[in-house]
Parts: sequence; structure tokens; C-alpha cells
Amino acid sequence: MSLYSDYPAARTRQIIADVIGVVGVIIVVSIATAVTTAIRALGSFGRDLEAAGLDFQTGLTEAAENLGDVPLIGDGIRAPFDAAASAGEQVAAAGRAQQVFVEALAVGVGWAVALVPLLLLALLWVLPRVRFARRSRSLRAMIAQGMTADTLAARAVAQAPLRELVAVHPDPAAAWRAHDAAVVRALAGIELRRAGIRADALP
Repeated sequence: MSLYSDYPAARTRQIIADVIGVVGVIIVVSIATAVTTAIRALGSFGRDLEAAGLDFQTGLTEAAENLGDVPLIGDGIRAPFDAAASAGEQVAAAGRAQQVFVEALAVGVGWAVALVPLLLLALLWVLPRVRFARRSRSLRAMIAQGMTADTLAARAVAQAPLRELVAVHPDPAAAWRAHDAAVVRALAGIELRRAGIRADALP
């Protein structure tokens, strides 16, 4: 597959566009990663809350177990500590929930920041480049199979901008129908140039 035009000026523009496109992708990914990292940093509060809740729960559970060993009154003394330890578990659970929320938010916002610019790059850069490569490959294959300048000239008459056609001949369709060899070759050259193929590729 031919990715670049045979014409130096067009090839230079394509290379510059590719460099800008790659740099654009790197910038977008870097910004999205930075945003995701910044939002994830908010999860530290949830981690601290979880750790505090677990420490609180562990301490009270150990105290309840120690007090529970006191004869006769152990069970009565232990009950409030068990209840408080349960509250510590709820605090830890709240910390874990906050971390899950922050992670989901970080991933969602990161993708949102990345997708919109990447879609624009796909439409403005990748898609035209793919179309050019496919057109160039197809036309090269057709020429190799025997396509003539007359066929390319007919396509140019049908699809090329009027300013390009008039630059070849004041009435390009009439000249093409009259089999004016120079005009036919020039019209074919318009179509070849669109596909990035040198005019001497035609036999």
C-alpha cells in the first residue's frame, strides 16, 4: 500500500500532517492520563478513611475480646465495644465505596477527555489518509492491469473540480470526446495526481 504521494510537495504535506497527527495523539493521551491521575489522587481520602475504620474496628474488637474474658460481667461489658467495632467496619466500607466511586469517575472522565479529540483526529487525519492510500493502491492495480489514459480522463471529467478541468482546456469534455491526445493525457494526469501517482506511470 502506498501511504505517500509520488509528488514531493504533496508528500511533504502528508508527512507534516502525519507528524502533527502523531504528536496530537501523544498530547491527548498525556492530558487524559494526567486528568485520570489527578482524579485518582482524590481516592486517598477513601483509603485513609478505610484504614482508620479498620484500625478502629480492630482496636475495639481486641478490647471487646479482652473484656469478654472478665468473669460474670464480661458479656455485658463487651456488647458496647462490639457495637462500636461494627461502626468502624461501616466507616471502612464507606472508605472503600469512596475509592470505587473515584476510580470509576477517573476512568470515565479520562476516556471522555481522550475520545472527543481522538475522534476529531480520526475524522480529520486518519480517514483522509486511509482514503488516499486505498485510492492510490486501487488505481495502481488498475493501471497494472491495463487501464488507459482515456478511462482516467473520463473519470476526471466527471469528478474533478471545474477550475482544474478548465486549466487543461476551455471545453475539456469536448476535447476528450474528440480524442485530443494532449488533453486526454492532461485530464488523466489530474486523476493520477489525486491518487499521488506520477503521470509516467501510464504506458
